[in-house]
Amino acid sequence: MTDDYDVGYRKPPKHAQFAPGRSGNPRGRPRGARGLKTDLLAALSALHTIQVNGKPVRGNRQQLIMFTLATRAASGDLKAQALLLPLIVQALGLEDRSDTRERLSKQDETLLEELLATVNVAEASVSSADNAAGADIANVDAAAPDRTDDGHG
Repeated sequence: MTDDYDVGYRKPPKHAQFAPGRSGNPRGRPRGARGLKTDLLAALSALHTIQVNGKPVRGNRQQLIMFTLATRAASGDLKAQALLLPLIVQALGLEDRSDTRERLSKQDETLLEELLATVNVAEASVSSADNAAGADIANVDAAAPDRTDDGHG
């Protein structure tokens, strides 16, 4: 060959290479072809009507599926519960997302602060006693003569 071109792994001969502007898959996926995800989203977003207690309820299919699943789970359908609970955990997580936290009364807050102060003082005295005991042990170890372990006790 001319031009010092080595033919080998991932280096086809020049005559077998694609011409500039040509694809290796000329009849590949046609434009506008839809995949599974697109079809699923279209099917779930389509409007639909169902009967609930004799009254028509209209919404997109995804909303109606979730409504039906939640209604069946709430009425005691174990299969619906088994499907819904993992879905809830996956979509919403395990955290409690309620914003209705109860506030403590002023009296309860004062009692809680006093209790925490007492616990903190007790922890501080225990940790200082532990530190003092640790220092005593360190002093004893430093004062002990070096012994060789010869198996005599």
